[in-house]
Amino acid sequence: MEKIKVVGQSMHPLFRYLTEEAPFQGYDLDTQEGQWMDTFVKEKHPELYRGDGIKWNFTKFLIDRSGNIHGRYETTVAPMEMESAIQILLKDS
Repeated sequence: MEKIKVVGQSMHPLFRYLTEEAPFQGYDLDTQEGQWMDTFVKEKHPELYRGDGIKWNFTKFLIDRSGNIHGRYETTVAPMEMESAIQILLKDS
């Protein structure tokens, strides 16, 4: 493992594929964390907010055993909130 670029011109091909297949859908503005993150990134890092790229640390992608993408979860989503989606994929495999 090594550090790779997840944004910009030298973005690793894996993250280029992931962000093309699972575009940014915005933050959950029904939550305080989502509202805060949305405002923070728009104000402090508008270059990151544009487009479908990774917005902040801990963006997560749910991928099945065959490599199909089943979801993109932004920074404000805790891994345990993905549990039901993961359980469904495990049952289907």
